[in-house]
Amino acid sequence: MPGLIQILAYVFGIVFSFWPILLLAPLGQRVRNLINAILAMWVFLFSGRMLAFLVEPLPSLLGIPEPWNTLGFFVAGAILFGLSYFLKRREREKLHKTVENAKIPGDLLDISPAQFEKMAVELFQMAGHSAKRTGSTGDHGIDVVVNSKKGEKWVVQCKRWRGYVGEPVVRDFYGAMQHEKADRGIIITTGTYSKAAQEWAKGKPIVLMDGNEFLNTWKRAKERMNTH
Repeated sequence: MPGLIQILAYVFGIVFSFWPILLLAPLGQRVRNLINAILAMWVFLFSGRMLAFLVEPLPSLLGIPEPWNTLGFFVAGAILFGLSYFLKRREREKLHKTVENAKIPGDLLDISPAQFEKMAVELFQMAGHSAKRTGSTGDHGIDVVVNSKKGEKWVVQCKRWRGYVGEPVVRDFYGAMQHEKADRGIIITTGTYSKAAQEWAKGKPIVLMDGNEFLNTWKRAKERMNTH
């Protein structure tokens, strides 16, 4: 095993020597995705650099002398973490402003489905729960997972729709709830729900939140957060 670790450390040492080029590999993506991709690459290289300390340091194959090579790498990491924090904070402020300026649910139709999901995450976090987007396909229609203050697991589906959410959607969502072993399910839409959907959800641990209720719940949560 020590021999294998040394081999891996040597390989990572070679890879690390190309870090300025590797950090530029994700170029071409959108700014936010670009920063996240570069930051992920930095974390990977950082892990390799820590492993490479187990063997004799290798000179940079790009001609950058030590300690400037490693110092430059850590400075780049600090800048990336700072940019990531700044972009997340700016996006969060923009989402809050969009909801607070919305007078009717239709004002939210210009945002992307992903942004609407992030708004849902913000709503639950303002209420004191832990929430995160699933952010992947194959999630059985679950967009957000919430760990409530009481220790329950809630699953959320977000529908940035103009019209009605019908019974079939609620029925499929209930199946996803059972698959996820969730204590509660919440569907949030910018539209409304058909009577059949509302009737079907009665007596089940499902909350149907329409656009008006979403805006009102957001404003109440914001007011409570600001008063604490």
